[in-house]
Amino acid sequence: MSASITLIGALTPEYLDEFNAWLDARSLQGAIRLLTDADDNIAVAQVLLPSEVANSAVVRTELLALSNETGIDHIYQSTMIDIRRPSVAVFDMDSTLIKAEVMDELAVEAGIGEQIAAVTASAMRGEIDFVESFVQRLALLKGLSSEVMDGVYQRIQHMDGISTLMTVLHHYGWHTAILSGGFTYFADRVQADYGMAEVHANVLEIKEGVLTGRHLGDIVDAERKKLLLTQIVETKKADWSQTIACGDGANDLLMLNHAALGVALHAKPLVREKAPCPMNNLGLDGILYLLGMTSAEIRDLVV
Repeated sequence: MSASITLIGALTPEYLDEFNAWLDARSLQGAIRLLTDADDNIAVAQVLLPSEVANSAVVRTELLALSNETGIDHIYQSTMIDIRRPSVAVFDMDSTLIKAEVMDELAVEAGIGEQIAAVTASAMRGEIDFVESFVQRLALLKGLSSEVMDGVYQRIQHMDGISTLMTVLHHYGWHTAILSGGFTYFADRVQADYGMAEVHANVLEIKEGVLTGRHLGDIVDAERKKLLLTQIVETKKADWSQTIACGDGANDLLMLNHAALGVALHAKPLVREKAPCPMNNLGLDGILYLLGMTSAEIRDLVV
């Protein structure tokens, strides 16, 4: 089964020549194939390798260094996934499917936005325990009217490329799910907007129209996301070698490393270092290029 390296960014002929030399110096054989067209805003090129490289950890480290140095994503995949063989694709929500952290947005409504945002950022960087910080942040929202939640959802921007990605995955019959450390109120609406199959997120306790500062049921943390991914794959009798996971925070790392393709989207530095496939230069539709699709193939399905 072939491996690959995908380049995403400002790709000049000169840089592609330099990267060819990088491949040659490491005895990595494979021709560079452009996946995008000349009128695309960002260029994507992919090198198919005959097999997984023996020193993949070293190669990943070197490619991440090149990414940081050049601003061009250099993404190594140990195996290629065939989009025509549908399996399970799971996604974090906050800062992955949407361009916001819903806890922070609710905190803005409560007048404590900066206070909670700092704790959220620290948790997503992996500096403090997610569950502990979740409980502490949620407690500060006690007394907030639940009526503000619709307005919060209305102002949240969705991630670039989300519609394109979901359209193509669903065209090929993929089972898509949201595994979120955010809240069901928002995740349910994202699910409905894009026809995703299922949602697993935290449930806010609301009494007499106000948040109590507590949650109901299990907290969806890193371990639970990994467990949920496993349960979905087993329930659907899906092929593990075809599974996809995408997220941005430290609480996504377990599921990213558990899936066959784990994409860290616009991720924090720690997550970029530890995730299999860090991608910064495209939105969610960038996953389709990692699957080897061309711009022309994508357009044929979404136009």
